[in-house]
Amino acid sequence: MRLSAAVLAATLVATAAEAREVVFPLLVDHALLRASLARQLGEEADGSALVWGTRGGCRSLVLRDLRVGAAAGRVRVSAQATAHLGFRFLGFCFAPLSWKGNLESVARPALGDGWQLRLRDLDSHVYDAAWQRTMVASRLWDVAKGRLESELTAFAFDLAPPIEEAQGLIRASVEAARARPVLEALATLHPLGVEVDDEGVKVQVALDLLPADTTPPPPEPPLAPMEMARWQQLLESWDGFLVFVVKDLGAAAADPGLRDELLDLLLASRHGLLDALAGGPVAGVDPVRQLFLDAWDGLRGVVRQSVAHGGPQDRLLRYASFVAAGDALAALDAAAPSLGLEISSDGLRRLARVLDPTYVGDPLAYTEAPDPVLRELFHFHEPAPSESTPAPPPADESSWLGPRTAWAAPPPDELGTIARRLDRWLPRPDELTAYRDAVGRLLALVAGRTAGANAVEDRFARLYGVLVPAVAWQESCWRQFVERDGQVTYLLSKSGDVGIMQVNRRVWRGFFDLAKLEWDIAYNAGAGAEILAQLLTRYGAREASGRLENAARATYAAYNGGPGAYRRYRLARVPRAQRAIDRAFWEKYQAVATGRALDFVLCVERWSTPARERLSSASDPSMPKCSNSSRSSPATASISRRHASIASRPRASFV
Repeated sequence: MRLSAAVLAATLVATAAEAREVVFPLLVDHALLRASLARQLGEEADGSALVWGTRGGCRSLVLRDLRVGAAAGRVRVSAQATAHLGFRFLGFCFAPLSWKGNLESVARPALGDGWQLRLRDLDSHVYDAAWQRTMVASRLWDVAKGRLESELTAFAFDLAPPIEEAQGLIRASVEAARARPVLEALATLHPLGVEVDDEGVKVQVALDLLPADTTPPPPEPPLAPMEMARWQQLLESWDGFLVFVVKDLGAAAADPGLRDELLDLLLASRHGLLDALAGGPVAGVDPVRQLFLDAWDGLRGVVRQSVAHGGPQDRLLRYASFVAAGDALAALDAAAPSLGLEISSDGLRRLARVLDPTYVGDPLAYTEAPDPVLRELFHFHEPAPSESTPAPPPADESSWLGPRTAWAAPPPDELGTIARRLDRWLPRPDELTAYRDAVGRLLALVAGRTAGANAVEDRFARLYGVLVPAVAWQESCWRQFVERDGQVTYLLSKSGDVGIMQVNRRVWRGFFDLAKLEWDIAYNAGAGAEILAQLLTRYGAREASGRLENAARATYAAYNGGPGAYRRYRLARVPRAQRAIDRAFWEKYQAVATGRALDFVLCVERWSTPARERLSSASDPSMPKCSNSSRSSPATASISRRHASIASRPRASFV
């Protein structure tokens, strides 16, 4: 479990026989303080605030460019100032004094009654336009200083809302049978002190936790079928919550870098969800707790960056409350895991509504339907289904699956024609060549269309044209359909990977249409190609500086293991199964790049048994394993051996 340094600041004080003091930080960012102060000063749309007098009048003090930051452990408030001082008589301004420069006031933050944060012990100074000490008329300075310090002294920031949200989330995260020690601890919540650093004003909040009962709980019985279903629903509720939060934060984030971090966070959490599903339920263990703790550090970081970019005070306050609630829960869980805190659906709903209290739907709603907002947020394109016309594909078909350097337009509706031909086609041995050529052409068309839609860089054009068919080979041996129980159906792995590109329906939920992924080979190939184009741009390109082909290796590592795995192919300490996956892909990529993939893309070079007449999803010792089972170590153990030196093998027989 990895938590942020702020959350790890939770401390335990006193002996085991006494109450323990759990401390967590409540951070008020400088941007939030600035927004709150600007509201009090009456800042207008042009960024100016009239502090005294009347605009354009004989007497006035107007502030602009209000800033709040840290200065030697204190809060520094500064602004550009324009002051006028005179007296009006018969419509004229007599003996006017005018000055334009900068004002600065440094203050000590202090916490008063009712969790009110105030500024005390003010020390104010005046500067010229170049921030040099200057002298102004004493009367004019007295007015400017007095008005500024009067406003700052009257300023109060209410910390009660984030404290209440933290208390509410903790209450919602404990079962009734275990609630007593938690509720008693919440009743002792109190501030310890206030600090100022470059991030903002940090209020150290503490609660006293009585010694926990050390009696081990009785063993939990195995989960009943109904409890198993509820266990899976809890995991899906977490994913629904995270999508809601990602969309809320992404809609307010103008910085593309923040949106990239949100996508990283979403995909990493969904890969963690796959691991949780693969491991199965453990009696008495909250399935969402670890996902929350794993994601919280990254999530609070994105929220903090959003606050630093500024915005309306109401939204910034919601962000502060969101972070405070999550920090409190994470700190309490880290300090006292024996409390048995659980991240319930009600707790997640409460935390989600901190961000958007006006939302009328269920923020935890889980649906497999495409989500246009999610697509738009991360610039994902809808793949072309089999009935539509594709964009230009790679040209130069003379070297089948060999290097290509340009795109050329296909005949009208060629993609649809090929996709309809491949629909539910399980080729006989004498049809394998025709099947291979049809799939190869479909992948070429899809790669061309997707490269154009995503504006793949010219330097990656050839690489991307090789990457798409190589990944399809690695993932499915170019299969969309298989025979199961005498019926033709779509290829589906135990972890939920679908079709020719093995697009995982949980990881990519909301980005694509699940029914089309299952039954439309053109759509599935397009979805996989879209994912590869996105990963190439976001992660693969980072690895291309030393060797261009490393971009392909990094892209596939991210495709297989999530964004955090994009450097996996070159790291020294990698699990053997994952290293085998990356090595097998690299061999396939090189074979495709040199035009020598030949018939190996169908993984049938050892099919010599007459009884096997159709491609099958069943495991067979004579058939090289494909990545529809590549996420399990038994399947990957033989990938490298069976595909060793694949580019130098003779042309395989299909019979």
